[in-house]
Amino acid sequence: MTSTTDARAPRLGRTSTAVVAGGLALTLSLVGCTGQTEPQPQSTSTKSSAGTPTITETTEPATPASGELATATYDLNGVKFTMILVEGGTFTMGDDKRAAEGGTQVANQAGEHKVTLSSYTIGETEVTQALWNQVMNTSFDEVDLQHPVASITVPDSRTFVKQLNQQAHAARIIPEDRNFHMLTEAQWEFAAKGGRKSQDFRYAGSNDLSKVGWTSDDGPSVHPIKQKRPNELGLYDMSGNVYEWVADYAAPYPNQAQVDPLNDTPSDNYIKRGGSFYYNDEYRFTTTYRYFYSTTDHTIGLRIGLS
Repeated sequence: MTSTTDARAPRLGRTSTAVVAGGLALTLSLVGCTGQTEPQPQSTSTKSSAGTPTITETTEPATPASGELATATYDLNGVKFTMILVEGGTFTMGDDKRAAEGGTQVANQAGEHKVTLSSYTIGETEVTQALWNQVMNTSFDEVDLQHPVASITVPDSRTFVKQLNQQAHAARIIPEDRNFHMLTEAQWEFAAKGGRKSQDFRYAGSNDLSKVGWTSDDGPSVHPIKQKRPNELGLYDMSGNVYEWVADYAAPYPNQAQVDPLNDTPSDNYIKRGGSFYYNDEYRFTTTYRYFYSTTDHTIGLRIGLS
């Protein structure tokens, strides 16, 4: 498959508690879902003495101890970001039916195949300008640092991950046996679909794109993170806002089942996922759509993993 230039682009479950470093209690809730109940943003509600509900901030998950993978919030020199646990599993990657529909590069989805993934964690949001600036010692023009970073290349993304690991290890916010990384395309798709909690939505968290994703119908610019509904895993903006680079080089899907795949054979193109604010073609925002691209533009950002 070769690239074409984008003409318009410039289950009920269990709860376990583990004690980690410093005596902090880390609670992991694993809840299964059935049906098509759309996920809602979560908060902690208490009642005042007058009986009026009061919304309070949810306690941030503690940093996991060495050898553990868990949902956690990290603080890098004052910039906080949350990584969400994705329990490993097997799913069908690609979509032959959608590949036969009309649209730019829709055929890239062809070649449904089984993929089995180990557990990992994934960014709750796209990498923000605040985190990018902290790691890269640079500054973007956007006033709101809670916008996702954009206009970055795959080499930029690799450099960011390398420097993030250096700083995170030096600050001891992650154990030595863990590293941040660009997501593989399979990790991205499994998470976008909701992982083992998937309700088989067309988009990441809903069959109604307007509820979960920013498109050009919402205006011609990037939007702050966490303004729309999250998906089944609690991930925001996996459909829309900005496209997200993945680690794989572009290529047609293989015919056989795979375990923890990564296509690291160089080609002329990389892969961006998720759709962006620049478009309103709904097929671009599905959990299986993949666009082969060689450069960058103001609609492409990044979401990271930790394994």
